[in-house]
Amino acid sequence: MPRTKNVASLFEKKTKVSAVDLVIDSIKNILIQKKILPGDLLPSEQALADSLGVGRGSVREALKILDAFGIVEIIHGDGTYIATSANKKIFDPLIYSMIISNSDSNELIQLREMVEMGVINTIIDNATDEDLRKLEAVHAEYEALGQRGETDLAQLNACDLKFHRTMATLTHNHLIENMYNFVIDIFAPTINATFGLERHRKIITAIVGRDKAAAMAAEHDHTATWIASQKKL
Repeated sequence: MPRTKNVASLFEKKTKVSAVDLVIDSIKNILIQKKILPGDLLPSEQALADSLGVGRGSVREALKILDAFGIVEIIHGDGTYIATSANKKIFDPLIYSMIISNSDSNELIQLREMVEMGVINTIIDNATDEDLRKLEAVHAEYEALGQRGETDLAQLNACDLKFHRTMATLTHNHLIENMYNFVIDIFAPTINATFGLERHRKIITAIVGRDKAAAMAAEHDHTATWIASQKKL
């Protein structure tokens, strides 16, 4: 059951921002302060409007934006709740902003390497032996494609992406998992798995051996191979 305490008093009117931004910022701030928690029911649109001194239409627009971002869940006929888990929708606007921002390719490469190294470190710290067996099983699918000389790039790339998305789940950290999947979404169109098998072998060997130094070296090599593969396309 959601908490039923009255949280309308937590919202205060501020100036010098648009009415919609005021509502969004107010909800963001009380979330940061943990004055409302996942699963909590927000006050009605009218109560929020009265508390913040804005129109009900501005509240409705703000809640629609937050719903699109995965911050709240609007249940028609019931109310608006704070989302109960990290949601991939939160990162979708980041993807679009990076697409249109013409970010320097070196910055994107650094982002990918930084996130993947963090993911690997977290897996080594958090993954169970059973988790590592799952990752080995996914890698074995990639090995099987290589052993039979598979040349269908779509199959190879699907296997490559499955390996990375499995890595994301094995962090056992929903925020890191979502962030890594966000990075994967950005780079998925540039993956060319015909170049990746040997590098994946090094990564899986280092992770299973829980050897962070070897894992970091393998990941750096993996990124370098990916960069080189782009130049060959």
